[in-house]
Amino acid sequence: MTLEGILSLFALMIISIGTYFLSQRLKLPYTVLLVLAGSLIVPIAHIPSFAFLKTFHLTPELLFYVFLPILIFESAYNMRVRELMDNVRSVSWFAVGSLLISMFFIAGALFFGFRLIGMEVPFMVTLLFGALISATDPVAVLALFKEFGVPRRLSFLFEGESLFNDGTALAVFLIVLEIFLKGFSGIETILEGIFMFATMVFGGVAFGLFMGFLFAKFIEKAGNNEHIEITLTLLVAHLTFILSELISSHLSVFGHAIHLSAIIATVMASMVIGNYGRSKLSAGVEHFMERFWGYFAFVANSLVFITMGLLFAGLPINFGFFMLPIFFAVIVVMVARALSVYPVAAWLNFTKKEKEIPLSWQHLMSWGSLRGALAVIMVMLIPDTLTLPDWKFDFTIKEFITALTIGCIYFTLFVKALTIGKIINRYGLSALTT
Repeated sequence: MTLEGILSLFALMIISIGTYFLSQRLKLPYTVLLVLAGSLIVPIAHIPSFAFLKTFHLTPELLFYVFLPILIFESAYNMRVRELMDNVRSVSWFAVGSLLISMFFIAGALFFGFRLIGMEVPFMVTLLFGALISATDPVAVLALFKEFGVPRRLSFLFEGESLFNDGTALAVFLIVLEIFLKGFSGIETILEGIFMFATMVFGGVAFGLFMGFLFAKFIEKAGNNEHIEITLTLLVAHLTFILSELISSHLSVFGHAIHLSAIIATVMASMVIGNYGRSKLSAGVEHFMERFWGYFAFVANSLVFITMGLLFAGLPINFGFFMLPIFFAVIVVMVARALSVYPVAAWLNFTKKEKEIPLSWQHLMSWGSLRGALAVIMVMLIPDTLTLPDWKFDFTIKEFITALTIGCIYFTLFVKALTIGKIINRYGLSALTT
């Protein structure tokens, strides 16, 4: 990294701190103001004296291999297995069932809807967009939940859904992208997709458990060395993620590539450290660990959201041209979220295997689904040259999906996130209950 890049990094951190204090004063979500601050930096960076501000770039590698494992570990480390087992059906249905409902509804609704406004967009394009935009980001929502004191189980359902939803969303997205690149060849493609999804999910779970218990043993052998124990927790998050990606790039069985979900593997490893490995930590480290990872997550979130604003505002895309399709996509994504929450919750309540999910909670789960960093990562993974024979527009497929994604992220941050507090108060969810 250049000297200007380092200066840009520290300047963005200073701006993030100022934004945090402003968010406290204005009683607004911190992450929302960060994106706005990032957007406002772009015109300032055109002034020669401040040109260094745009030298720190949000790259897919930086997001994927540095920031994402930190955010995953911080959430999963604090997730209790007993609480997860009490809500495993709900979390599983919302993480997988709701994701698939949302993805296919968005794909179908946009495929037919765009034709009503004169845009012949291929189904594979709308399916790819449906896969990436269905992943939820709980960062801004959970911060508000802590402020208002919503029921613990409701907060857990949000966080649990998001953690496992991220892994399944990325798995489904990569499968759709693979089909996009190689073409659809009937039942064979469907079976390959199912096999790839199964290996990503179950392989990710198995590898994550292995890495978690392995590093828990390393922590036990550290001999109460606080610096080693903290370093090992840092290593388990990033090594699990990176090794999952490396294994996915090189492992094959009988000619079939074996893919592991890096996100799911990191979630499982982090949960093992947070539950089993926690008892191996020194007393002083155990007390310090949550504050250490809380700080790390704060820095990662700050840089991710402020550079998201920089990235969005600096893209060479004419958003004026995309206003109508963006508006249509925002409406469809909202409807898709409602359709993926209410029927699933009704089914879970009908089976009576777990505690009932009240209708007021369902309203909040439907409205409070924000989109964030993972959607941006998946957009960045789309090749610039991706195209189809029947793609007839002057802009590329990646530019089109990027415009729709940014529109949906901005709507969830600047409309949904700013009104969640009113929804919480409207349904009397601000009293801290279990």
